[in-house]
Amino acid sequence: MKTGASKYPLRLASVTPVEENEIKRRKISRTSLINLLNRINFRDGDITVHFRHNKYNHIITVQAKPQICNNDYLRCLWSEHFLAKSRLKHFNFVYFTFNDGLHQIQAAAKLIELNDTGVFLELPETSLEMKFRESKRFACSGITAQVFQDGKMTAANLTTFSAESIGLSFLPDTPVNDFIFEESCPVNVVLHNESNFIYSGTCEVVRQNVSSNKNELALRPARSNIQLFRPKEVRSERLILNPLPNLLFRHPLTRQKCNLSLIDISGTGFAVAEDEEHAVLMPGMIIPELEIEFVHGFTVRCKAQVVYRLPENDYIKCGVAILDMNMIDHVRLSSFLHQAKNRHSFISTTHVDLDELWDFFFETGFIYPDKYSHIREQKELFQHLYRKLYNETPEIARHVIYQDMGKIYGHVSMFRYYHATWLMHHHAAVKSTKHKAGLVVMEHILQYINECHALPSARMKYIACYFRPNNKFADRVFGGAARSLADQRKCSLDDFAYFHFEATSEPQTFSSEWVLEKTLPEDLDILRQWYRAHAGGLMLDGLDLGRNAEQLDMLTNAEYREAGFHRGRELLSLKNNDELVALFIVNRSDLGMNMSDLTNGIQIMVLEPDLLRAREVYTALSLLAGHYKHNDIPVLLYPRLYADAEEIPYDKIYALTVLNLEYISPYLMFMKSLTMPRDKKFKQIS
Repeated sequence: MKTGASKYPLRLASVTPVEENEIKRRKISRTSLINLLNRINFRDGDITVHFRHNKYNHIITVQAKPQICNNDYLRCLWSEHFLAKSRLKHFNFVYFTFNDGLHQIQAAAKLIELNDTGVFLELPETSLEMKFRESKRFACSGITAQVFQDGKMTAANLTTFSAESIGLSFLPDTPVNDFIFEESCPVNVVLHNESNFIYSGTCEVVRQNVSSNKNELALRPARSNIQLFRPKEVRSERLILNPLPNLLFRHPLTRQKCNLSLIDISGTGFAVAEDEEHAVLMPGMIIPELEIEFVHGFTVRCKAQVVYRLPENDYIKCGVAILDMNMIDHVRLSSFLHQAKNRHSFISTTHVDLDELWDFFFETGFIYPDKYSHIREQKELFQHLYRKLYNETPEIARHVIYQDMGKIYGHVSMFRYYHATWLMHHHAAVKSTKHKAGLVVMEHILQYINECHALPSARMKYIACYFRPNNKFADRVFGGAARSLADQRKCSLDDFAYFHFEATSEPQTFSSEWVLEKTLPEDLDILRQWYRAHAGGLMLDGLDLGRNAEQLDMLTNAEYREAGFHRGRELLSLKNNDELVALFIVNRSDLGMNMSDLTNGIQIMVLEPDLLRAREVYTALSLLAGHYKHNDIPVLLYPRLYADAEEIPYDKIYALTVLNLEYISPYLMFMKSLTMPRDKKFKQIS
């Protein structure tokens, strides 16, 4: 239905008399009026013709379509079939009006002719323009509303929208008197179109117009801001860029194209400047798709929500939060912003000099002789893998490089090996008095995590890292952060014994009371109860060891295949007379995904150390060795104290730390304290 058209062409006027708004009037010329009328004709719009009863003095209105106007006269056709002569015989023409959503024009024309087809008028030399809203109102169609108040619920259509109010029209078959809304009580409104949820919020009743043939409701949002996420102690830094980016989107309620200027931006959201009269952003409104254009040809897309509206001196400032974003676009955005803050910091850049990167790994001692001896024979596979990781930037992997004048000083990377857990690894730095690159890359990757972990596309609920406690830097950073949070459910620490198992060709078998079989969901329930009593940390959550482990593995494996990588995992239970004694996790991934192959080996979790001897552990490992092409199989054994008790020799101790990202703010605060000058630390403590 066209704007202004109605099932009932003749209406009792409900507009505010213009006489009450004398102070807001200004005169416009006949030429300006003609141009405005032709614009309405171009858009196939309507004007409202007003008639006053010659006895009772009440005013009725009829919608009409202006025809092309190029002189002092205007011909209009009724918007719908209307027997004007018989129905208006007791009425006199007064004036016609129309509005652009912000101003109303009143033209006291002279009636020349009136018939059942339309009306012919002589235009006045001047007309009156009255500003009757602070923000422009836009016509809407195709938006459905659910409206709730004190247990009452009904459906409606959104008819008008402004940044400060919405207009609803209840469905024609709704009994109008059943839904009279009290102005003193809040109203909850949900708006959606055919495919997207757009708005949900509490509103105040501005007015309700009820008659025998219509029920219209005007509402105003009760709040100018909304709380979308839990407040953070450490927020993403907002940057003011030059030139300022633009925000491009089609308005979800009016469907008009919008182009707004950004004031500042971070990896989690941005602020926008709006002209008050033409404002289009309402707190709580969701924009399903918008583009942030930095320069021509460089844009990123996201789903966003308006979170606040704040009047400034000469404009309206609106805050917009990013709800979700394609991860490739988010990497591009984060990389751009981090480069703006620190020109030496590169996030998942695809222009890494891989020869320089390998030189860096050897120079820093990250690839030490023993480690190199394990990868030397398959170095071509390693190089091929790293070309894919660093030149293609797959969605399952991220890295931060600190580089100055072509030389790499620091590096850290992570990859999503579990459904919502990212493993951080390959952290190394060149010792330099000029650059604190080791801490800088750690701080920057944590800032990136802080920006994107709330986005559904990131699949980022936990961050995990294996590190060696005897490495002073790693223990200071990862161990220190866990200890500073002092809560295993926020950030946990668990020690593993690490050794290599040399597979032999001699067959190994268990005695009759032992069996190694596929793990059942019930086994994982027992594992979780044991771990809760034994440690109470986040390890099992982070490693996807719940009842749905198999389903999560299938999803993650498919994502790896789609990205061109390999991942597989098999869970096996070692039982003695049907009692779960240990769980064996067979991990298979691309060689070199983790330099120590911690994701290409076997993890063991011993639940009943009194029942399990070392020989059963070795027997199980020999039976599982066939899953690997190489004979030298990395093994992580938990708990580490079991290896000590059974005198199982191991090469190293690896601590696994898992951080619940709901607590990333205190984690970041600890990281910042490591780079803070001592005098500032002292002031903070005092």
